[in-house]
Order: sequence, then C-alpha cells, then structure tokens
Amino acid sequence: MLAYIRTWSAAASLAAIVLTHSQSDAGLVAQYDVGTGANASVVQVDFTNGNAYQITLRWDTPMNGFDALQLSTSSISGAALAYDTFSFGNFVTGIGLGTDYQYGNGDLWPIENYWHYWTTVDGAWEMAMFGASDRILTNGSADAWVFGSGNAPQSVPAPGLAVFALTMLRRRARR
Repeated sequence: MLAYIRTWSAAASLAAIVLTHSQSDAGLVAQYDVGTGANASVVQVDFTNGNAYQITLRWDTPMNGFDALQLSTSSISGAALAYDTFSFGNFVTGIGLGTDYQYGNGDLWPIENYWHYWTTVDGAWEMAMFGASDRILTNGSADAWVFGSGNAPQSVPAPGLAVFALTMLRRRARR
C-alpha cells in the first residue's frame, strides 16, 4: 500500500509540474501541422509581445531552414513572410502568424529589430552562425525565429508531455 501511495504521489507531482509549466508558458498561441512526408521538423516563431507559434512541418524531399519557413507560412491561412534576397541568401524581414506580425531589417541600431535564427544542437537552442538557406533539415530538427532579441526562443511545452503525465497518473490510479 505504501508503494502505491508513493507511486501515486510521484505521478501526481509530475502531472502538477507539467500542467503548471504549461500554464506558466502561456506564450504558445497556436500550433500548426503542415506538409506531408515521413520526416518531421519543428519551426517556432517568437514575437516580442511574448506570443509563440509552433509549426510541425512534415516533409520527404530535403529542404533547408529558409524553405521550411517559406513552406510553413505559405501553408497557413493568413500567414505572411517578407524577405530580401541577396547574393549570399535570403534575409527575413517580416513574419506574420495569427494576429501577430513584426517587420525589421536591422536599421534601428542598437535596437535589435530583426529576426534572429536559432537551431537546436544536441537538444539545446543555439543562435545560428549561418543563414537559414545553409541549414539542411534532418528528421526531428528544430528551428526558431525570434524577433527583436538575442535571447533564446522561449520554452514552450510539448503537448505530448502533459498527455503522457496524465496517462501515467491514470494508469497508477487503476492499480
């Protein structure tokens, strides 16, 4: 009986942590699932007002980080993407999702009014030291675009974690 109570308590604590974490990171405004294919990557977009959008992009044909952003925004109704093309690649100047839109081309120094590109390396966010056109997506990769800040993308909880915690909680309660 004591082992059951400890297990129940541990599962309840995990669920409470996950649910509290989900509520405290209320910056996640919407999630989208676009494209088709056997591979999946995540594209996250963070606006200065704290709103975050997460796009799961499914694909088969190899694509780079800029193609992923372009396909994502072109697949979502009402989304917008603005960019300038240079000989070295594309420079993203505007992204719009939902009711959020931000534009900047880096002309308000020292204010960081431009989109910062981030990628995950070994599960941690790192600001990219290369252009999005130079990054080839891999299955499970994650990219993020953060406007107006050199800070890492905000942590938005994976919805599957809360579901997993509640499932474990329910299984423990049945025993």
